[in-house]
Amino acid sequence: MILANYLTAATLFCLGAFAVLTRRDLIKIIMGLSVMEASTYVLLVSMAYRRGATAPVLAARPTGVTEKDLAHGNVADPVLQNFCLTAIVIGVAVTAVFLTVAVRAAQHYRSVDSNDVRGLRG
Repeated sequence: MILANYLTAATLFCLGAFAVLTRRDLIKIIMGLSVMEASTYVLLVSMAYRRGATAPVLAARPTGVTEKDLAHGNVADPVLQNFCLTAIVIGVAVTAVFLTVAVRAAQHYRSVDSNDVRGLRG
């Protein structure tokens, strides 16, 4: 099951990279970047997974699990989950900035084609 998550993350990253590299529309490029971000979220959550692990914060010890099992790291990794939540917040902010730049470019150049916006170069 964990291999499927890694393959899903790789597939999403490749689809996003394909959209970024082959499209001219600024909105589609931004969508490709967002798909690439989503692939990192899948990867981070997949890396935090441990088979047979319990939640990192428990109200009570699960039945059949000793305190020794919990002390020896038989819990899911909360650090990667926190990194994922932080990355989602940062990703939303970056996507909002990208979309704002695309809207302003569309207002100025009357097009969202990246070739038409190249007039900004010297």
